Amino acid sequence: MDEGQPDGRYIPVARLTALDARGRAVVQVGDTRVALVRVDGRLHALADTCPHRGGSLAEGDLDGHLLHCPLHAWPFDVRTGRCPWRPDASVRIYEVRVRGDEILVAASDSVGFP
Repeated sequence: MDEGQPDGRYIPVARLTALDARGRAVVQVGDTRVALVRVDGRLHALADTCPHRGGSLAEGDLDGHLLHCPLHAWPFDVRTGRCPWRPDASVRIYEVRVRGDEILVAASDSVGFP
């Protein structure tokens, strides 16, 4: 997990204790539901809503770095937000930092755009 001081762009969204047994949580960043997903000890943040049918990605199965929508199994790479099955489908991803036990997400500049 990344350690560091927030630089003004990062907002606290949860504590590490908010992650469930699978290493997941859903938080609100502005008007967007964001899924937090821990993979191999690193936290990733991506828009929680699948662009296909609106399923909650946080509820889907994880296979390596691919998080599958629970409605129709569309996979999204938690590192890039891209769907390997459909190059035109993606979800926004957000930079994540951890400070102590606090999870911070970049509120203004997301890394990836749908």
